[in-house]
Amino acid sequence: MTGILAALGGSVIGATTPILSNFVLQRSVTQRELTNRELAQREELYSEFIRQGTLCYAKALSQNLQNVDEIVAMYALVNRIRLFASAEVLKAAEDFVKKLVQKFGENNMTIDEMKMVALEQHVDPLNDFALKCRHELRKVYAQTRW
Repeated sequence: MTGILAALGGSVIGATTPILSNFVLQRSVTQRELTNRELAQREELYSEFIRQGTLCYAKALSQNLQNVDEIVAMYALVNRIRLFASAEVLKAAEDFVKKLVQKFGENNMTIDEMKMVALEQHVDPLNDFALKCRHELRKVYAQTRW
């Protein structure tokens, strides 16, 4: 009787092992695909924020606010970032938009003034945001390389 039970037990274990290993493998592949898709979405969103933010900031230095659509678009990007970004990246995005709104309220600069400020102060209002994004993306990428 114990021999029959041992044989049945061995058959059950032998039959379920490939099924379980296939399940674990498929789950791992699915998780990696989801993470890769999220990374691509983050990269695209962060790039869009940097691109739009750079254009808006350049306008803020040389023009008065004539159209609130650009500021609204920046707030929309911040809210999209809020969906899945780390707290550090979100704070950097929010801080940049505050700087942007503040710049639109200041006096316009001439091209020569902008050139002088850029050369002397190495001003890059999106530097903090970009560095936080890079750190976050590397961290997420490292987690996917188990």
